[in-house]
Parts: sequence; C-alpha cells; structure tokens
Amino acid sequence: MKKKMKSISLLSLLLIGFKYVQAGVYVDGYSTCKTCKIVTIEDGINWGIEKNNWCIVQKSCYSKNKCFSYPDYVCCKGCDVVYEDDDGKWGYENDDWCGINDSCDGKSTVSPVPAQPQPVDNGKTNDTGKTNDTGKTNTSSSVGNADLYVSVKGSDDNAGTKDAPFASLNKAREAARKLSKTKDIVIEIADGFYPVDETIKFTSEDSGNDKSTIYYKAAKGAHPVISGGEKITGSWTKADDVNWLNGVTAYKTPLKRDKKLRAIYVNGDRADMPSRRVKPSGSSGNYSVRAGQAPWAWNSRGQMVDAVSFPSNVLSANTRNPQNIELDSSSTWARQIVCVDSLTGDQFGVKANLQMPYGAFAQNLGWGTAYSPNSENTVTNVFEWLSNPGQFYFDQEGSMLYYIPRKGEDINTVEVVVPKLDTIIEMRGDDPRKSYVQNIVFDGITFAYSDWNLYELNDGGKLSHGYASVQGAIVMAAFGQEDQHNDIYRTYDVPVAAILLNSSKNIKFLNGEIRHTGSLGMHIENDVSDIEVTGNYIAKTSGAGIVIGHPTHVYENDTEKHKVGPNFAGPDKEKFKNGTEAVPKNIKITNNYLLENCYSFSGHSPITSFYTYNLEVLHNFVYKCSYSGMSIGWGWCEFDGFDGRSLYGMNADQFDGYSKGPSRLAGLPTETSKNNHVNYNRVEEICSILSDAGGIYTLGKQGNPDWTESSEMSYNYINCKRSGNQPDGSRRVNGFHPDEGSAYIKFDSNVVTNIINNVYELNNWKRKHDMDIINGFSNTDRSETTAPKCKLDQYVNKDHIWPLSGYETVLYSGLEDQYVYMVGKDVMPDTYYELASNVQLSTGDELPRRGLLKPNDTVWLAPKGTSSFVEGDTMTKSAGNEKFMRVPRAAGEYKMYIQYADGSVSEPSHFTLYLGKGNRAASVSNGKEYMVSKKRPLKLELDTEKYSFKLNDKDVNDGYAIDSAGKWSLVQRPKGAGDAATIEFTTTVTDANRLITEDVTVESEGTIEFADVITEESHLIWIASNSLTAFDESDPAISMAKAGSKSMKAPKTAGTYVLTVTDADKKVLSTSDALVIVK
Repeated sequence: MKKKMKSISLLSLLLIGFKYVQAGVYVDGYSTCKTCKIVTIEDGINWGIEKNNWCIVQKSCYSKNKCFSYPDYVCCKGCDVVYEDDDGKWGYENDDWCGINDSCDGKSTVSPVPAQPQPVDNGKTNDTGKTNDTGKTNTSSSVGNADLYVSVKGSDDNAGTKDAPFASLNKAREAARKLSKTKDIVIEIADGFYPVDETIKFTSEDSGNDKSTIYYKAAKGAHPVISGGEKITGSWTKADDVNWLNGVTAYKTPLKRDKKLRAIYVNGDRADMPSRRVKPSGSSGNYSVRAGQAPWAWNSRGQMVDAVSFPSNVLSANTRNPQNIELDSSSTWARQIVCVDSLTGDQFGVKANLQMPYGAFAQNLGWGTAYSPNSENTVTNVFEWLSNPGQFYFDQEGSMLYYIPRKGEDINTVEVVVPKLDTIIEMRGDDPRKSYVQNIVFDGITFAYSDWNLYELNDGGKLSHGYASVQGAIVMAAFGQEDQHNDIYRTYDVPVAAILLNSSKNIKFLNGEIRHTGSLGMHIENDVSDIEVTGNYIAKTSGAGIVIGHPTHVYENDTEKHKVGPNFAGPDKEKFKNGTEAVPKNIKITNNYLLENCYSFSGHSPITSFYTYNLEVLHNFVYKCSYSGMSIGWGWCEFDGFDGRSLYGMNADQFDGYSKGPSRLAGLPTETSKNNHVNYNRVEEICSILSDAGGIYTLGKQGNPDWTESSEMSYNYINCKRSGNQPDGSRRVNGFHPDEGSAYIKFDSNVVTNIINNVYELNNWKRKHDMDIINGFSNTDRSETTAPKCKLDQYVNKDHIWPLSGYETVLYSGLEDQYVYMVGKDVMPDTYYELASNVQLSTGDELPRRGLLKPNDTVWLAPKGTSSFVEGDTMTKSAGNEKFMRVPRAAGEYKMYIQYADGSVSEPSHFTLYLGKGNRAASVSNGKEYMVSKKRPLKLELDTEKYSFKLNDKDVNDGYAIDSAGKWSLVQRPKGAGDAATIEFTTTVTDANRLITEDVTVESEGTIEFADVITEESHLIWIASNSLTAFDESDPAISMAKAGSKSMKAPKTAGTYVLTVTDADKKVLSTSDALVIVK
C-alpha cells in the first residue's frame, strides 16, 4: 500500500499559525483533537488540525487504533479484508483505505471492492523513469455515484447500469446525450483494456453545461486504457525461414494489415524497426513540380532527385516490401523522412526509387534542413537487418509479424499491441466560434497505442508518404515556397494526434496517461479556451507530447491584406477560413510528467505552442528529449511589422545585418501571442539527437511594446545534461534559447546548468529585443546579451553551489507534491526531493525540504562517510515528512542520509550542503576540466587570508587567471596549523579559440590572421553569425577557409561575427569567444 503523506503546505502553516516558538518550546493552550487523524509528529507529540487550528491527538487514540497502518491510515471499524500485502490486511471504509484492527485476527472476512489497492512503492520501474503501474496512485476526484458504467465485461446492448455496464466509452457517450443535464453526470470506467475501432468523436451534442459537467472517470483504483491498437491473440512460432544474424532467435505470428507498421508494443514497451546508418553511393533524377498541376502544387521547382542509391553489399534489391522502407537525413535542428517506392539495380549498387511527389516535398526546405541524398542516411525497415532483441518486422506481403524477444521475455506470454487508429479521441464543436464541445472532464484514463504512417499525399489516386518539416511539430501538406515565411506557413499543418481538440472549451484531462502514440499525444488546435491538462503521465510519444495552436495563427481570420506577394499563398489557402479562426486562450498545462517524447520525430519538442493567449505551462517535468524541452511561440521576426526604418523605438542600425530589411508584411504586426506563463518547470536531459535548441526555446513577440500582456518564464530549473557538459559551443545547446523575433519576455529566478553554448542566447540576431533576465543562477557565465534592450543579472558558481533563493527554485521546480508518484526513483531518488541541489547556508539556518517521506523515516544531515547517526554539532535529524530541518551547528560540508523506518539507509545525497562563510579555500575542484580562452580565462578565487597557494610550484594569489590549456596542480597550505591539500585539474582550449584569441576588426573581405593552425584536414573554418548553423559559403555574410589555413577573408557584409569550426558535414565543433567585427 502506498501511504498517503500526512503533510501540509507552508501556506497552510502560515494560515493556521505556528504551534511553537524558538528552541522547540511548545505554547500552552492547544485543545485536544476530537478525531484521531494525525497531520504531523514533532518532538513526540502527535498533532492534528480541526477547524483550521492545531490540536493534540489524544492518547486514547492509541488504544482505539491498534493496527499496523496507524497513524498513516486510520484503523478500520469493521473486520472486512479487501486486500492483503506485506504491510498487513487492508479494509476500505468511508471512501478510504484503513488497516484491519489487531482485534479482528481470526474473524476477518474477505469482501470485494471496486478499487484495487496499491502495494508499497519499492522504486522498481517497468517503464524507464516511471513508477510501476501497480504503484501508481489513482488521484481521480470523487464526484459521487456514477450515472453510467463501462466495463470490459459489459456489452453495448446493456443498459449501462452498475450491474449491466456498457462495453465501450463510445456507447456511454451516446447514452449520456439522453440524460437530463441539470446536474453533473458521472460515467465510471472500470479497469481494463478498451480497443477502439473508430475515432470517438465528441460534438456539441455531447457537451455538458453550466449546471452539468460530464465526467468520464476511472473507477477507484482502476487504470482503464482506451487503446488505438489491438492485442495480438495468435500464437508465435520460431521463424526458421531465415538464417538470422548474430545467432538470435526470431519468432513470427500471422498478422493481416493493408499498410506499413511502424511500431508495436511488447509488455508496454515500444519495439523498434531494424535500421542502419548508411552513406548513399549516388542519387539520380530530375523531378519537377509545376504550380497548379494538382491541388497540392502551389509553386514550381525542378532538379530534384527521385532516386537514391546504396551499396549492394548493404541493401538487397530483392528485400521484402520495399515500399515500407524509410530513408531519413538529419540537419542541426530538423529531420526529414522519405519513403521508398521500389528497388532496382544500377551502376551505384541498389537504387531506391522514392515515393513521389512527397519525396519532392522533403527536398523543398530551406536553411539546410532539406532531405539530403548525399549525406549519411538512416535506412529503416529492412527485413534482413532484423537482428537485435526488441526489434520487429512486419511482412505486409506475407501477412506475417516477426519479433526478437528481449532478455527475460517469454514469447508465449508476452502482451503485444499493434496500433491501428491514428486519432483515438476527437472533440470538435458543430460550428466554429458559435457551437462548442464543452464542460467535459476525463479523469484517471489512459489513452495509448495510436498509429500514424507518416503524412499521406493523394495525387489523383497515387499515394506517397513521408515527413517534411523545416522546424518543430509541423508537417508539409502542400508544395509551396522553399522560404515558408512567404506563404505565411499555409503550406504546413500539424501532424495527427491521439487526442485532438477544436472548437472546445471547459475541457479537462486529469490524472491520466497519454503514451505510446504514433505521432503527437494531444493537440489543442483552434477555437479552444479554458482547457486544462493536469497530472498526466505523457510518455514515449512518437512526436510531441502536447501541442497548442497552429502555425497559421499569425493573424486571426485573414483577409486579402494578409498575403506577402502575388505568387505566394493567400487567405484562400488558410486551413481556418475567415470567421472560424481563434487562437487558443486560457490553456493550462500543469503538473505533467513528460518522459522520452519525440521518439520518431526528433525535431519536435515535448511541449510545443505556436500562437497562444494566456497559456500557463506550470510545474511540469520534462525528462529526456531529442531536441528542445519546450518550444513556445512561432513566426520568427518575419511578421513583427518592421518597415525597414524603425521598430518600437529602435532603428535599423541597431539590428544585425540579416534583420535590417522590412518584415514580410510591413505595418501589420502579429498580435496573437501574449500573456503566456512558463513557470516552475523542471527540464532535464535535452538535445539527445539535435541541437540549436534550448531547455526552453521561444520564437516571436510575446507581449505589447509597453510591456503590458508580456510573457514570463520564471522559477524554472533547466539542467541540459546531468552528467555535465563543457560550454565550448560545439553544439548549440542553450539553457534558454529566445530565437528570432523573441521579445517582451521576463526571466526571473531561473537556474540553468550544463549548457554547451549559452545560458541565455540573447544575441543580436533577427530582431530579438526587450527581454529582461533577473536573479538568474548558472554554473557558467556564457551568455549572449547583445540584442537591443535586453539585460542580464546572473549569479555564477562553477560548482553549482547556490544561495537559498537558487536552491528553492530547484527544490520547488517540476511536479508538486501530489504528483511526484509518477516519477520512478531511478530518475528522482528521495534525496533529490529533500536536498535538491548544492546550497550554501549559514549555521543556524533551516534547510527547506519537500517532506515527501513517511513520518517514521528519519532524515539526517551528516558529514560524508557517516555510518552511525547521533545528533550533535555535526549532525541533525528530522522526520521524513517535515518541510524544513535545522542544519548542523558546525561549519563544514554535509550530505543527506535517509534512515528508513525498515532500518535501511540511503546512499549519501548527490548534492552537498555547505555551511559557513568561506569554508572552501579555492574555487576549483579536484579532477575537473575547465574550458578556457584568452577572452574567458579561468579566474581562481582563493582564500589567501587563511592559506597560501602554489600553482605548478609557482606562488599565486586570488584572481590569478589561466587562459591556456594545461594540467594544473594547486597546493593550498594553511597559514596556521594543518595539512596541505592538493587539487589536480585541467584546462582545455577549443580549436576556434586557438585560431583567434582576441576581438578582430577588419574591413569587408579583409584578412584575418590566425594565432594557430588546425591540422585536421576534414575540418572547415567559418566566419558567420553566432546563431547560424546552416553554413553556405555563397552567402555574403559568411566566409569559409579550410583546415591548415593561416588566415582567411572576412565576410563581405558588415556585421559582428564569430569564428566557427565544423566537420566536413558542417556540424559545429567549436565557436570562438572572440568576435570578428566587419566594418
């Protein structure tokens, strides 16, 4: 049984009043409690709360409550046992769990209960990063008895009563239409797996009203799964028709399906299609598109390839189902997928003829993001490559599914789900902006196993598939301008979602799951307001977890003036026609755990929004993603209304060279994205595949020029990589990445760690302006602040040691207390909640904690290596559920240990409490590597009052600067008694910082002399904007030289640049701290 936490918030403490004064002396005058419910235990006294006042739980409660569960759970009045675990026997009374009284021994009876109790959470996980389903507490709200019932044992021919339930959610939806809507309507869904054959479509007729909210609610303790897929029921046999690679054993089972299969799920885990990285041996074709040749053809273009060749020793022309093979190539921030039509032999080996015309779509992209037939491709879904445990292959022609079990899987007992349906739930009002789906709540329900076989283009009956996106969670749906801004993004749509909302309001998704989807998890698209998504486990979706809005919401209800030029897409091409369009408003995304999203579409971000008003993204935990953790906003600077002369009090000379020209529609600024709030979130482990990103990434203007309705991104904790990163600029991985056009955003009290590029990317690039950063914390000072009207205030500590305010940002970031059950202890050990970061305090202070442990667990602060715990000057303790604890009286460094009620003791905490001023003699750490340059030397902070220092046998003082690569030995010797200590560390200098060490000012195309030479022949040297990751030597604002050069020409265009070193594929390796200023 997972125990409830008998804890209260700090706010509650303040409202109720303190029950003690200094030194733990209790104030007299507290009454005894009338009930036996204990809220907290302090100094041996059991405290309760009644009528918003503290009271003391009577001793008589102990004689009444003789059961194993007290005081975490009350003791049962009766003796009916409904569940038994290692803790003891459990009953269920008054809608809550209770422990069977000791006096019941020998006379207890077993009774059924509609809610399966939860066993003790032992920290084990079966879905990386997430607590076992059996350890997940269902927190669905109680709204009274149900009106309709759904059960896997029911029938849609039944009446929908408790004794004769329906079998499907869809039937319950139909029945709810006929009920009187004068009170709330509750549809209770029992535990089980509910496959859906067709999308469940909610219309205005399915709505509640101001007097009646319709609840689709999991039964107590139940976790119903509404599935877009079906379980395989056939038997598996050994697949002995092939000689398998690596000596593995594959199994097969019959499966009929008329299309490709991109994923299956085995025991709740995704299985992969086999794939390899292969460099094409050639390409061919001269494919062209003519504007008007088909409804999808909005622009003309030629000279595109329609075939890619691969070595014949890698890919066989006779492999099965060539039409199901995928080819993809990645750029810095985007990934394109093209599909094969057929395979034939040619002079380069095996020619993969592409599915056209969508193969042309993927080549019609700018900024270096287009599908590349010349760079290394990932080739996926080749039968002969099936060779690793956890891989599957679907032989469409042979109607056979193959699978190689993972270690520990028994092929005869595994549960295999095959996705079938793209969208599981669709909510769409009958008449946009007039008639809505409204007043519906989904509580405690899982939506999972949706399908998507990439974008499908129907060209007069000929189908082609693929995925093309210049950036983010969009997909090209029409062949338009390579420069997507000219079409005002009308060539793009958003990929399908398992849950889709349009013309909907007052809708809530609470305490459920959205996982294992074929594309997006949820899309809150157009004409939607007052939508809440709270307390959900959103995990392992193929695309983004949640998307809000649409890229065409640049303007609402476009007219003829909203057209960039005569040859570009106009308002007739809008997805949402005039009179039907409204940006999402008042959307609340809170306390969701987004784990390992964007599996198949690595250019997505787990939380993505386009244009929104009053979006609240609060207290979410984003963990492990391929690109940015969040992407907020759209439109770059292209629709800010700039006329080429002035913009909000700034003139063209204040902007970089790329930004001096007018916007696409001068004088018509977008006004659809304002008043957005992204606060108290935790984002970790980003950019596993792509870069030019941030923990939180933004685009476009987010408020008004007078800062009214401005947006905020505050009290967030962004940790780009837990194992650490060197801030060398080798990949554009930022903490916050306000990109082109970002403006009117306030950043307050954020903690950002382990970036590679910048903490805040506030460089003068594409009309960024008006952003304020105050009270920031980071372990590096690398930030760009050259954008107009921006300021930065930041505390820097290279060892991640924060003062109390920074520590509290980390501590309270992410999920609030009642939602942390979703996160496995492999991701967040108990000590991460109780000592959330390194922190510097003074003796006599209190350490804030989350207090998420049991009251009879004991939390200790003690020196590292302690094994015997006794209170004293160097050790303090507190109960597991306390929100604060006293720190030791003696200055020093302390770890946290948790002494559990069962006698076990945790490992020492990852983080350290530092007590006392100046307890660290030097600002460097043993064994650590530091990145340095002439512009950014490592300045030693040394306590020369108490110690003398020698660096590599040379006397040094406080402030000594190291700007070269080397191995260093720092010996600190006390000026009084005591032993000397040695700190060994290293410094490194990147290639870019070796080439230019100081700022350089030159004329247009002038010569830049290098201070050193790099010898790696494949490397390239660029002078370009610091934000650029798509390098083109023909651009007048870029210049290029090869490795081995002693000098190079500056760009032709005036501006401020940096030197960047890339590999042969133009992947960034390092960026200079020094600037190149071209006059």
